[in-house]
Amino acid sequence: MKLGLIGHHIAYSISPKLHTLIGRETGLPSLRYERFDIPPSDLKKNLTRLQKEGYTGVNITIPYKKEVLAYTRQQDISAKECGAANTLYFSPLGIQAWNTDMTGMVRILKNGGYTTFNRYVLFGYGGVAPAVVNALKAHKIHAIYIAGRSPEAIRTFCARFNLLPYSEKEIYSVSTLWINATPAGSVNHPDIPAGFQVIPKTGDRFLDLNYAPLPTHFQRYFLKYGIETEDGLGLLIEQALDSQAIWRNDPGIIKKINRESLRREIIKQAGMST
Repeated sequence: MKLGLIGHHIAYSISPKLHTLIGRETGLPSLRYERFDIPPSDLKKNLTRLQKEGYTGVNITIPYKKEVLAYTRQQDISAKECGAANTLYFSPLGIQAWNTDMTGMVRILKNGGYTTFNRYVLFGYGGVAPAVVNALKAHKIHAIYIAGRSPEAIRTFCARFNLLPYSEKEIYSVSTLWINATPAGSVNHPDIPAGFQVIPKTGDRFLDLNYAPLPTHFQRYFLKYGIETEDGLGLLIEQALDSQAIWRNDPGIIKKINRESLRREIIKQAGMST
């Protein structure tokens, strides 16, 4: 089975190692997964080429998750609700699209015990943010506040999903899950935004959807306050499992994998710090 990842400036991605490991652990050691770093003008051409070369499907990452929808014939509800896709299947009838960031995030929230907070503050309004919001709403969570650098972008995003803007001046006393859906604090964007003044309270938790370095710089900020944190490697694994379940037409793959074992192995193979 031939698979791949399409994006731009994606040399950092550990997806090839991750998908190869999943294939090996689930009875498909011959699985082949490659990176395709392409400029914007070549997206459609490369989708056509990969179909002709016998690829089963691809993952889509930045900056093409929204743009790629224009080239799909059928969109799963996850892709429609998010307005973006990260998983394509090259069906004989045309390209089909899913957003497994959303479906993976639904499991992360449930399995991580993240569904009982009184308030949810999401940093970011692009990239994976729509998937996070839709996953929260799938759990009937609506007390969602959006934080970011652009007031105009925040207003637009809040209007689209019926959310509220976050204010650092607000004094709060309820339990809060803080979620980072921006590149801030990651290996390529190590600086936390200037003026960041969040002071979390006992009982809060922090979920960073970045996974390098480990722990991320944002995690270290919250750890200083004694707050329990989690990195984004869990979501990377969950969305990858959902993608493989689609490509291989085998939902059982999601239950076959020992997450902790897979996490340890991918950290080892990718040379990631812990």
